Amino acid sequence: ILREDISAGIKLLELLVNSIITSSKSEARRAINNKGIKINDLLVVDENKILNISDFIKENMKISFGKKKHFLFKIT
Repeated sequence: ILREDISAGIKLLELLVNSIITSSKSEARRAINNKGIKINDLLVVDENKILNISDFIKENMKISFGKKKHFLFKIT
């Protein structure tokens, strides 16, 4: 993820769809409502969450979708 994009703020739903974690925004909403999305092992409860630099730990962020799908994002 580009530093300029993350400093402006990225919607979580858009990130999930653009990075092909979920196939659509409705699937992403269902996953959030069913407690299937975690950021850095913390449960996401707000589908309107805006991602900032504070969500990254040492310029890395882990998004988990379900029990077996894990994705690592880095700031470039």
